This record gives sequence, C-alpha cells and structure tokens, in this order.
Amino acid sequence: MKKALKILGMVLLGLVVIVLLGAAYINFSPIPKHEAEVPAITIKADSAQLARGEHLVNVSCALCHKGKNTNQMEGGLWREKDFGEVYTPNLTLHPDSKLSQYSDGELALMLRTGLKKNGEVAFFMPRYMHLSDEDLNAVIAFLRSESPLPRPSDKQWPERKPNYLAKLLTKVAIKPTPYPETVAAVDFNDPVAHGRYLTHNLACYHCHSGSFDGINEVEPTASAGYFGGGNPILKKDGSAKVLSSNLTPHPDHGLGKYSPELFAKAVRTGKRHDGSNLDHSMPLFTNLTDAEVNAMYAYLQTVPVIDNAIEPGAVVK
Repeated sequence: MKKALKILGMVLLGLVVIVLLGAAYINFSPIPKHEAEVPAITIKADSAQLARGEHLVNVSCALCHKGKNTNQMEGGLWREKDFGEVYTPNLTLHPDSKLSQYSDGELALMLRTGLKKNGEVAFFMPRYMHLSDEDLNAVIAFLRSESPLPRPSDKQWPERKPNYLAKLLTKVAIKPTPYPETVAAVDFNDPVAHGRYLTHNLACYHCHSGSFDGINEVEPTASAGYFGGGNPILKKDGSAKVLSSNLTPHPDHGLGKYSPELFAKAVRTGKRHDGSNLDHSMPLFTNLTDAEVNAMYAYLQTVPVIDNAIEPGAVVK
C-alpha cells in the first residue's frame, strides 16, 4: 500500500512539474511569429477615394486609434484588464509612428489578416477580411493623406505588456486569417447586402454572438450563436463583464422591440428601447449615415431567430 501511494505521489509530482514547466514556457517564451507573403500594392488616391476612406476610418478605426483629447489618430491605452496593458498604436504621418513603418502592402496584410510587420498577430485588431478591395484601398489612401486625423503626432506609447492569458491565446488559439485574393464591392442599393457588409466589417457579430471562442472570421454567419447575444464583455472600467444583447429578430428577447428609429438611437446614443442606458463597453457609432444604420437593421431582420433571453445589463462576475 505504501509503495502504491509513493508511486501515485511521484506521478502527481511529475504532473505538477510538467504543468509548471508548460506554464513557464508560455509565460517567458516570445509571442509566436508567422510568415505571409506581402501583397505588391501601391495606392494612388483621388478625391472620391479619400472621402470614402475618411468616412470608413471615422466609423471604425477612430473608435480605438483616435486620441482621447485630440482629433488625431495617435492611439493610446486601450485595455489593461484581462490581457495586460494594450496600447493602440500611433497611426499618424509622424516619421516615428507605427503607420510610417509600413508599406501599403504591409498595411493591407495587417488589416486583412491581423499579421504585423514583425510577424506577430495583432490579437485585439479586427480582421477586415470582408472589406472590399476598393474600401481597403480607400482606408490606406486616407491614412496616407494630409487630412486632420492622420496629421503628424509625436505620441509614443509603451510596448504592450501581455499577461499570461494573452500569451497563451497567441500560442493556442489566435492565428492570422487567410489573405483573400479579391473582395468584390457590395451593392449599396441592396439594404440587406449592405447591412451584412457593415455588421461583418464592424465586427458586430464578435460581441453579439454566443462567445468569442465560437467566432468564425472567415465565414461570420457560421459563428456559434450568430447575433444571439450572451457573450460576456468586459466593462470599460474592468469591474465586471456584461452579457451582450440578442440582435436576432426575436419578438421578445431580440430586436422585435426595436423600430428602425429605436435601433438607430441605440447604435448612436447607447439608449435601449425603454430609454435606459446600454453599457459603455458598447461603442457609439455616431458617424454612421442613416442609410448605413437602416441597412444594418434590415440585415439583422433576416438572420435566424435565437431564443436567448438576456436581462438588460446582466453582469457576470
């Protein structure tokens, strides 16, 4: 009996050592690097392309990269809970900014796949796999322009300090997405197609589907619990997590209680249909046009209904 217990103890000790060594490897080894072919593109812009790019950057990129007290894409501290200190980079035309270190092809690769110039994955960066080639070029062209948003700023931020969880995810789960050969333009006269384009490229389905683990960036509609809500989202102050709302057209638990006007109010001002406030982890899309908001509403009316009752403001400890 004593011999059996001794053997069992040695086995358990061995398992503990293996676990500790694995944890140490994950914590102290560098973030994995990946290789990918950089597309050979050089963007030449015209006035229409710059105007389109400005709109797209204001709708999406500026949500994270615009300075808190400036009208410049100078970046800043984005998140310091769950994954360690994460800063969004300076995307102005300053010669020392992150943007200035990228060619047009390298920037396109990063926007499409999440792969940075150094081979690491920008794991908090949405991948714009489904952005049309025209719109991708417009974004890059605008960021290279002399407009107010990308005007030079000398702001420099510390290198990110990922914690153990972030390092673990980059080793086992977070990988670059494939670079699409071509992405055709969408017919903006078709509200449903336009809305699908917007909800996918604004990554609405990331937060409003069942969980981040079940997200399918290559084919968003295959994501687990697509737009059914219930995904725990960290509050901006890091105090707790709130469950995302059900955005399927369920009459009681989804968008059934929202008219197009109430939906627009929620998207732009953060007000629910009953006038209460959405949690501040939900960004306000104040720069979306009426046509864009209406298109998003039209598309969400077509997604499969999911009967998932989410209590408004429900908190997960």
